[in-house]
Amino acid sequence: MIRTIVRLAICCSVILAVGRASADPGRVLRVGPPFVIKKGDQWSGIAIELLRSIATEMGATLDIHDLEPAQIVAGTATDIDVVATLGVSEKMDARYDLSHVWYASGFAIAVPEPKKESAITMIARIFSGTFVLIVIGMFGVLTLVGLLMFWFERRHVEPLPKEKQALSKALFWAFEPVIGYKASQHATRAGRVLGTVWGLFGVVMVSGLTANLAAQLTARRLDVSVHGPADLPRVRVGVMAHTLGRKFCDRRGIPRTEYPTLEEALVALENGKLDAVVTDAPDIQYALRGAHPHLVIVPGTFGAAYSTFGLVPGSPLRREFNAALIKVTSSDLWPSVLATYLGKAD
Repeated sequence: MIRTIVRLAICCSVILAVGRASADPGRVLRVGPPFVIKKGDQWSGIAIELLRSIATEMGATLDIHDLEPAQIVAGTATDIDVVATLGVSEKMDARYDLSHVWYASGFAIAVPEPKKESAITMIARIFSGTFVLIVIGMFGVLTLVGLLMFWFERRHVEPLPKEKQALSKALFWAFEPVIGYKASQHATRAGRVLGTVWGLFGVVMVSGLTANLAAQLTARRLDVSVHGPADLPRVRVGVMAHTLGRKFCDRRGIPRTEYPTLEEALVALENGKLDAVVTDAPDIQYALRGAHPHLVIVPGTFGAAYSTFGLVPGSPLRREFNAALIKVTSSDLWPSVLATYLGKAD
């Protein structure tokens, strides 16, 4: 599981000169935003800020150089001290002496923001399909029951003996408070029976109509294609080349479209060519800050990914480097560095 040194455009090497007779050119630093960002000749990002603080703690000079991606993954660069950023994996551990983990994250999913629905569109959606059929059917049944009641009630009926009248009224009375209906208003027994049955049916019918209307009103809110990783197999997914997001999809048999950069994938998502983009949570958090206002991140993360630095095997700097790394990431300033790039303190 190589945590590919994210987003294939940036390769760097770092030189940490710490008072040795001759400073060895640093080890490879390979990442994309938000860990390493290059604008012109200026370098920034979480990993760069951390390395600068570590170099200060070690009394070292930080020198950053571009390197070919293949050299970073293969571990063939011989003139460097530190590689940033690597993932904790068996392959990377075989190529480098990994430092302590300095950032833990997972995968996140970016999806289009649900569009707001106008009142006219909502009304048109409600009065289409099943709801209209239910209303038409209800009026049809109402008409039939009304005609049937008219046929019962138009006949002349001899009054029952007083005892039977009292018993009949008592039995119908038991139903009346439940359904909010007075059967005593009918002259015939058949009419009272029909009225009572229709009252019970009406309660059920109104409840069903209300439930269907509520479902129509909330259907738009629930119309989100992706709620989590379990939904990915049925939608169009975009990933970046040579990343763990791609490996996550491949191992689970999730069809995916590969893009060279995260920016290209997000643009495709905005244009409706994709339903979701999967990559490391910090990358998406950084990419959506101040850009792509119509995209949102599905709440929560999944999977696990750990960021570390790679030192040359057998490096004499390892112990001192790790001590400085722990000191910096334990300081009160470290959360503010994360907040600067990710919009929150971890």
